[in-house]
Amino acid sequence: MKKANQEGGGNKVLAFFKRNIYFVLIIVCVLAIGTMITIAAVSGSDDKEPSDPTINDNIDGDEDVNGDKDDEDDKDEDQDDEDETKTFALGTVLDNYTVDIGFSNTELVFNPTMQHWATHEGIDLKANAGDAVYCPFDGTVKSVETDTFYGTTVVITHEGGYETTMRLLDEVSVSAGATVKQGDKIGVVSDTALAEIAQGAHLHLELTKDGVRVDPAQYMQEGDK
Repeated sequence: MKKANQEGGGNKVLAFFKRNIYFVLIIVCVLAIGTMITIAAVSGSDDKEPSDPTINDNIDGDEDVNGDKDDEDDKDEDQDDEDETKTFALGTVLDNYTVDIGFSNTELVFNPTMQHWATHEGIDLKANAGDAVYCPFDGTVKSVETDTFYGTTVVITHEGGYETTMRLLDEVSVSAGATVKQGDKIGVVSDTALAEIAQGAHLHLELTKDGVRVDPAQYMQEGDK
């Protein structure tokens, strides 16, 4: 009798599963999916490195360091420019002179010799004919050229991209390629060159920095302006 009851119970369970097989499968699938998601989540959390608040601090610190470095570089460049201006100063080119016509790279000035208005690429230092002309800064003589218009013109290259040009000279004692020192005698003031002859005897002095014309007066020592 007991065995019959057991067989009957088993048949009922089997019949239940047969009738609800789809629901049972759905439940099993849902449980399986849930288990897989749980396992994946736990595994992912284990692999992920713990956040380190010092990382962000280090990154911010690097940015600040770089920013400070850029500021320091800018300051160094400005300091270099200031030092260069202080270092390069034109020495005495004439013992005695007065500034006749100053530098004018944009505004027109009247040229009494040519009787017209034009820019003036240098400064004119009025002196006496025969006055000694001296090298304004250490350098190398780039060229020496003579013609009736400018008399003798001497071009000297200097460190830092500077170059001086002296026109209206006579009795020049240097030649191209020669090394000259500040204060060395270059020649004397001429009164026969036709350029700017209406102004009388004077030295025409030009200065360039990296090929760009600049005002020589800005680089002359206080006592020589």
